[in-house]
Amino acid sequence: MKRNIYLGIDGVILTKGVMPALHLDQFLKYILANFSVTWLSTRCRGSREITIKYLSQFLLPSTVSLIEGIKPTNFTLDKTEGINFNKDFFWLDVQLFDSEKNTLKKHNQIDSWIELDLIKNPDQLLDLMNSKLYK
Repeated sequence: MKRNIYLGIDGVILTKGVMPALHLDQFLKYILANFSVTWLSTRCRGSREITIKYLSQFLLPSTVSLIEGIKPTNFTLDKTEGINFNKDFFWLDVQLFDSEKNTLKKHNQIDSWIELDLIKNPDQLLDLMNSKLYK
């Protein structure tokens, strides 16, 4: 059974200035082949079509075809409402609210959050494929 990956959009897929992250296509191909991938972003609340339409403004068509394989999620207040805590996961996002961190701690899953900073480390997606997400 594949481990889940939950993806943010801003600061994960897109960097500041809504530029695609470095190594994005390679990263997406890798995680889609090795994990069950779900959006966990305020830009995706139950409908992948809205997310794809938004991202298609900034991504090449070949990248858009990759993100079509990412499942939508839904939550009301905290993104953690969209997480299946009964299955191992990684959550890639820039920052979390304290309430989301507390929920992760309550479920003993704080280490499942991978904090991204593509400004400090533009190659972080590539680094993750070769380290924490390596299969």
